[in-house]
Amino acid sequence: MQMHAAGVGLHNPKSERIEDHFTPHCCRHWFTTHLRRAGMDREFITVLRGDARKDSMSVYDHVDREELRNSYLAKMPRLGI
Repeated sequence: MQMHAAGVGLHNPKSERIEDHFTPHCCRHWFTTHLRRAGMDREFITVLRGDARKDSMSVYDHVDREELRNSYLAKMPRLGI
C-alpha cells in the first residue's frame, strides 16, 4: 500500500515527519473521517471498517447491501487514480 501511496504523493519514506508517512492506520483514519464528513451513516462506516457492533440493539438493525453500496459510491472521492 505504501508503494502506491508514494506513487500518488501521499507517502514519503525518506521523511522524518510522521505526517509524510501513509500507513494502514492513517488510511483507516482518513477513510473514516472522510466518510463521516461526507455524511455517511455511522452504521455503514462500521460495516465497511469491519468493526464489531458495540451495543445489543445493533443486532436487530440490518444494513441493506445495495443501500450501503450506493452510499459508499456517493461519498468516496475519485482521487483520479
